[in-house]
Amino acid sequence: MTTPTTPAPTGSAPARGAGALRMFDMILFSVCAILLLSQVTLTAQTGPSAILWTVAVIVLFFVPYGLITAELGSTYPDAGGIYSWVVRAFGNRWGTRTSWWYWVNVALWVPSVYLMFAAVLKEMFFPGMGFWPQVLIAVALIVVNWAVNLVALDAGKWVSNVGALLTVGVIVLLGIGGVKMLLGGAGSATAFSWSTDSMIPTTSTMALAVSIVIYNFLGFELMSSASQEMHNPRRDVPRTVLVAGLLIGVFYLVATFGMLTILPVDSISTTSGLMDALQKAFGTNAFTALVGVGILYAFFAALIPWTIGANRAAAEAAQRGDLPPVFAHMSPTRGTPTGAAHLTAAVSATLTLVYGVLFWATDGSIDDLFWSIFAFSSIVFLLPYVLMSLSFAKLRVTDAAAVRPYQVPFGRRGAWVATGLCLALLVLAVLFFIVDPFDLSSFDAQTFALIVGGLVVTVAVQEVFVARSPRWRRAVAATEAAGPQLPEHPELGADVELSGIAPDDASSLAALPAPEDPGHATAHDETAPATPADTARS
Repeated sequence: MTTPTTPAPTGSAPARGAGALRMFDMILFSVCAILLLSQVTLTAQTGPSAILWTVAVIVLFFVPYGLITAELGSTYPDAGGIYSWVVRAFGNRWGTRTSWWYWVNVALWVPSVYLMFAAVLKEMFFPGMGFWPQVLIAVALIVVNWAVNLVALDAGKWVSNVGALLTVGVIVLLGIGGVKMLLGGAGSATAFSWSTDSMIPTTSTMALAVSIVIYNFLGFELMSSASQEMHNPRRDVPRTVLVAGLLIGVFYLVATFGMLTILPVDSISTTSGLMDALQKAFGTNAFTALVGVGILYAFFAALIPWTIGANRAAAEAAQRGDLPPVFAHMSPTRGTPTGAAHLTAAVSATLTLVYGVLFWATDGSIDDLFWSIFAFSSIVFLLPYVLMSLSFAKLRVTDAAAVRPYQVPFGRRGAWVATGLCLALLVLAVLFFIVDPFDLSSFDAQTFALIVGGLVVTVAVQEVFVARSPRWRRAVAATEAAGPQLPEHPELGADVELSGIAPDDASSLAALPAPEDPGHATAHDETAPATPADTARS
């Protein structure tokens, strides 16, 4: 197997235009992308120990994950992020798996957030709303999301920016509400004390805390999607990871403090907890109704750029032969990825209705339905990060000659420790989303069956795609040879020499167009779309 080569560093080059991103821009980009209002109640449900669990996850997971991301992002500032790093290390077959995980995770995640939207709407205006109206509202929002994806490919930026500002505003209000309760004499609704029943982490809260808090900090590799627009990615990526990570940690801690001070931990609803807390702190009035509308917008807005980016990248992956040709269908007039958009809506709506019927038939609640879908999608979301950790370790060996402007400290030992911590905690998070081994009394057979059954179907479809992907890549190569070439896949563009990277793809890669001259590749990539995890959150 040939070692992948790396061009000379380009990170110190001056900005390529007036629109080049500064480090401040990237910090704002990362905070807006990763800080999710839908995660606030899940974190608070851990109880007061969530504060120390968050600190522990920052030390044991975010720091090594951030260091790994900083090294990969500064050494390989490719537009493809995890996808391109996986292809470098393991070849196109694993690239196909990564593309599939990213796209299908978004399709699975959409229903959980829109179910939370429906629950907040019920809490605000329709307290008597039943189970099925909430499910149908979620389906209606999936249809609206589908329509936006068909007609407004570039609408995601301003939609997500406004949503991010509202998210920060609501978190600040929760913190103010908590202080208001304390200063007003009501005291904290949840007891904070240095005991195992309160703030000291124990195994009783470990499963929920580890899985949710790790989920809260994932996504910093998305900065690689904008590396071609940064002044100095090799310098700014490591700094951005550190600063943005600390800001996100602070915001989640403020939200957790506010929620637990306003509401008793055992009364925090997964779906309606935000409105419950705000109404208790500030009353049920026009102000909280207006904030509630902002929360609804933030929930809806969070998914627009995700689905737009996921569909764009899925279409690009299909054009390259990594996913089925149906994903490659584009609107001839608007240039939107209609094939991927149709499939996203179909998967999201089907999952919502099928799981809804199963929970309705067994007298389940919206909270139960939300958790089963959220846990299922979260496991799929975590899988690429397992591959990212393994890719880091492998590239340290197979591409040891690459220029690394930033390296994980303490040499090879530091790299192995960082990889080991990330892998161990990611695997634990996957396990904890399926079952809590420390509290088997909470085990729910139906939820377990739905999560595991969904994973089996997801993996089965994935392996069919992996088996067929060489044929798709040969068909793409034949089409390119016969006529105008398709746009170069962004993940396989600048700085990556794919030939010989992985033994399973030697024949198919040989048929692909030769990589561009590194000296010209970065300029080409500036117009290329990015991957779901990257483009979607921008």
